[in-house]
Amino acid sequence: MTNSIINAPLVMIGFGSQAKAWALNLRDSGHEVLIGLRANSPSLETVSSLGFKSFELGKANFPSSSAILLLIPDHLHEDFLKLNSPYIKDGSRIIYAHGYSVTKSSLQNSYSKYSHLLLAPKAIASEVRFQYETKGKLGALYSTEFALNELSDKEFLDALSGSIGITAGPYSASFEQEMRADLFSEQALLCGLIPYAALTSYNKLRAKGIPKEAAYMECWLETKLICDAMVKMGPVEFFKLISPNALIGGEKAQKQLLSPEYLKTLDGLIEDIWDKNFFKECDETDISKLKNEVLEFWQNQELSQTHEELSKDLF
Repeated sequence: MTNSIINAPLVMIGFGSQAKAWALNLRDSGHEVLIGLRANSPSLETVSSLGFKSFELGKANFPSSSAILLLIPDHLHEDFLKLNSPYIKDGSRIIYAHGYSVTKSSLQNSYSKYSHLLLAPKAIASEVRFQYETKGKLGALYSTEFALNELSDKEFLDALSGSIGITAGPYSASFEQEMRADLFSEQALLCGLIPYAALTSYNKLRAKGIPKEAAYMECWLETKLICDAMVKMGPVEFFKLISPNALIGGEKAQKQLLSPEYLKTLDGLIEDIWDKNFFKECDETDISKLKNEVLEFWQNQELSQTHEELSKDLF
């Protein structure tokens, strides 16, 4: 059933993975969603095939809706507002899924005629959609610190989060707190450590003559199983569960791996985020070039080829 607090079409900017998941969930919750795309966007065909209506950004035909879900990449948010603010009515709500652009560029000051609101589901796009479809659980963070009307904007975010499928919270955090936690977790654990540690471990086993199937299942497949158990059970129950060999080996290894040098590296990563030096790195990085380099690296790894061979049988 449509929530009456959301009483106008929702405008979704962009149609990447996260935007697509939000749009599908919101439509299935009974809301009309209009998709704003740049001219000749490669997403036009996908939007049309899924039955959504779209409009071209940067023109006077911008919908009169007061709720705009800004789900294009963070570094494009300011350009979007510069181009489209002449057509967005005063008092509109701009909803962000990440605190980066507002914190970096103080968009709430440059565009003070809008409510700048944060709603950040803590899940990748496929999980946002899967949990909605299976009536599962999903958590999120929110902020109304830059709201024009904190009470009504919080009510709106609560309604929006429910329609997206968020069941836990959303919990309060500032734009800057969400940004800092998100960036650090990506660097220190989720994207900077886990996949590369799994790859290094796989390659070490292969160099010792372990069959690729065994190395893959131990170093890549079991990463998911271990993480699932950690999240489901919590730390205490997880360490009750593991075998004696895993307990002894894990304690031996963590004392060596989490060395003073490693902890010093973490200190450097977190200080770069707190001091906003990471903003400069992002500004100076050619994102397309970096992404192509990373994809080429992983495409050339035997682990990726083994995944292609085994994944259809294991997942």
